[in-house]
Formats: sequence, structure tokens, C-alpha cells
Amino acid sequence: MKVVLLISLVHLLLAISTPCTNANEPVRDTKGELVRPGTKYYVMSAIRGFYGGGVRRGPTYNANSGVCNSDYCCPYEVVQSLDDEDKGMPIILEGAVSKVDPITESTNLTVRFSIRNPLICNNTVWKVEKGEISFLSTNGNPSKADAWFQIKRNNEFSYKFVDSASNSPVGITLYNGERRLVLDTNEIFQAVFIKDTRDGINSII
Repeated sequence: MKVVLLISLVHLLLAISTPCTNANEPVRDTKGELVRPGTKYYVMSAIRGFYGGGVRRGPTYNANSGVCNSDYCCPYEVVQSLDDEDKGMPIILEGAVSKVDPITESTNLTVRFSIRNPLICNNTVWKVEKGEISFLSTNGNPSKADAWFQIKRNNEFSYKFVDSASNSPVGITLYNGERRLVLDTNEIFQAVFIKDTRDGINSII
């Protein structure tokens, strides 16, 4: 009898501690509001302090020209700012196959940075660059499967991005001085969404 009660208690604790993975569960921002397509959000680490700031397009530094922006080069990496106070660049989420509103977990999505750029630097769509190290770039085509992602609940306090094709989570790896977003890493990027309330304002680079 005691064994049965103990097993039941363990199952109950596991059920309580396991994050919800309901595919129809809506994604929410830090204020508890529904995440909507076409709306700008900053993607930041749920763990503040040592773990860096928001996601942006990089590289943030170029050895030849200093700070990398549209006047010097076309940034193509998806990186996390090393500055904990930097919100990064806002992103926009859209349904990859069909329209979805609100954004829900386990739905195929495209992710793009909201950036005001010259025509030569309009690469903004996230993509998985398959290789020995599968980095994320901004050279994606929203109609291609390698530019499709899903958002899933990571724990009670955060979400994670997942590559739709491989179901591999997006994490962070330190590479050439940058905290780059990459697949198949032990350091999953624990993300939260902060709504950008600055209507009409885009990032420059």
C-alpha cells in the first residue's frame, strides 16, 4: 500500500513539474499577453546577468571596419548581445504554412528581424545553416523549410525555439567572441518575448 502511494505521489509531482507542451497553447509575452503575428517583439534571455541580453543581427564587430553596420557590411548572423541591458533588435513572427493568430506552440513559423536597411542589406529571415556546426543566419527564404521554426515551452518561465525539420532546440555557443544562436547545444536559449511599444521605429542595422 505504501509503495502504491509513493508511486502515485511521484507521478503527481512529475505531472506538476513537467512544462505544458500543448500544441495549441498560445505563446505569451512577459506581460502575459498573447504573442501576435506582425507585431514586433524583443527576444531576450529569461536568465538575466551573466547570460547576456537580447537577440540581434551580427556580427556586432568587424575586425577590418570596427562596428559592423549597413555602411560597412551586411550582417548575417543571429547573435545574442553580450550586454545584459541591450534588448537587441525586434523580431516579427508569421505562420510559415498558413496564417496563425495568435502565435501558438509547436506551429511552423518564420522569424525575421524588423530592420530599416538599404536594399543591399535586406537579409532578415532566420535560417538554419546546416553544417558541422549548424548556426542560425539571416539569409533565409520564408518559403523554404530550413527557415521554419517552432516555439515550445521550455519551463514555467521561458520558451525555446526549435528547428521544425530536426526538432533540435536553438541554443547559444561562444564563437569568435560572439554568442551565436546554433542548433544542438547543451546551452538551450531560454527566451522570453517583450513587446516593442515603439510604433514605427525600426532598428538601423
